[in-house]
Amino acid sequence: MNKKYMFGLMALFAVSIVAAGYLVNSFAITTDVYEPFEVEYAILGDAGNWDGEETCAEYDGDWSEGTDVDVGGLYAGEDRKVCVKINNLGEGDVDYTFAGEVAEGNGNYDECDAAFGSPSVSGTASGADTTYNGIEVLVADGAEPVDDCEIEVSLIRG
Repeated sequence: MNKKYMFGLMALFAVSIVAAGYLVNSFAITTDVYEPFEVEYAILGDAGNWDGEETCAEYDGDWSEGTDVDVGGLYAGEDRKVCVKINNLGEGDVDYTFAGEVAEGNGNYDECDAAFGSPSVSGTASGADTTYNGIEVLVADGAEPVDDCEIEVSLIRG
């Protein structure tokens, strides 16, 4: 290597060390990350067709922590409002998506997907507050009769 390039490289290295500064002190923080959401669900119109007006925030019935529910059969054009109540334990605002999707299985995925589709809604759960939202699980007008459609309802944070 040519000496004049080596001296130039050494000078550049020395300047970068001086420009970096002198470390006076430092410290580290250690923390855990907690789940901010406590989640409960309710189904409006569980005993019949949803009236299309009652909102999830107005619902004063029982809420559950999310267990599988068989709502029986639905006719074309009928629907249920599936509500989510999110209690945000943290102080920060957190984005979420609440969605329903036809699950694989029973050899009837295409027919069930045509009947229900994939309803979803997104929003932001305000910090240290309770947020209500919901999706409409509606049987399409032109849906073919089909047995045992399973719709997986989920809340995705972030």
